[in-house]
Amino acid sequence: MSIVDLFGEIRLGLGCMALTGLFGHVDRSVAIRTIHHAMDIGVRHFDTAELYGPYENEEVLAEALAVKPDAAVLATKVGYRLVDGKIVGLDSRPESLRQAVEGSLRRLRRDRIDLVYQHRQDPNIPVEEAVGSLVRLQTEGKIGRIGLSAIDSATFIRATAVTPIAAVQNEYSLLQREPERDLLVTLAGSETTFVAYSPLARGLLTGTARSWGRQANDDYRRSDERFAPDRLATITTAVAALHDIAAKHNVAPTVVALSWLLSRSLDVAAIPGCKSPAQVSLVIDAAQFKLGAEEAEHLETLRL
Repeated sequence: MSIVDLFGEIRLGLGCMALTGLFGHVDRSVAIRTIHHAMDIGVRHFDTAELYGPYENEEVLAEALAVKPDAAVLATKVGYRLVDGKIVGLDSRPESLRQAVEGSLRRLRRDRIDLVYQHRQDPNIPVEEAVGSLVRLQTEGKIGRIGLSAIDSATFIRATAVTPIAAVQNEYSLLQREPERDLLVTLAGSETTFVAYSPLARGLLTGTARSWGRQANDDYRRSDERFAPDRLATITTAVAALHDIAAKHNVAPTVVALSWLLSRSLDVAAIPGCKSPAQVSLVIDAAQFKLGAEEAEHLETLRL
């Protein structure tokens, strides 16, 4: 499955995590309108996980996509152990991955999920065993393609000795450049799509980030040190170049930040999280915006 098969030409999908409360409450009706709007304007890749909610995110996505059940590429993630809705650890034992995938199939109302990631590496289960378990589910027709999330190059190489890996999902943005050190180099020329999660650094690149004291009590970014008032002020100063370029072109900083990321490689896709139809529209604007060479070079100096 190529990057175009997974995402379409725009290489942008919808990260659905924010639609069920991790960044503060979102009404279910708004979440569904957001997904519908994404479909209407060309988004075809939707990323979720059993962990989000937990479970609720997959259910909301299934409800929204019921109007066009065959129009979307669905990706979900498994590999956490959940007890009474609480995370109690990682669990990639074969029986646990099977139970998780079958649960996601029910909630997503699908006979097959297009792409299933191991959400995080279980230190008790070798990656070869974990992907082997997913291969068995793939053979049964329950999984289309297999992916890995939050991994390093060594883990990727070990996994590919067992089976092709369709996608690797790691955090990547102007503020998080770690994949450039190694992983993107390893993936270059392969058939594996690199999927950037948090491409807007959880809102730090949008121009709308709020410090701890101004966030909702149920916003999990309250535990992120980057949103501490002093740290946020430092980051805001550091990304001034981004805002200058956005102002010059009369576009939102979101548009420039996503355009920069997509310009890095034709093998990179992104799944920005959105909480409203208006935010989804900015994502599509980014697919159409072309960053100038000098502007892209100027953004290269943006380091923390």
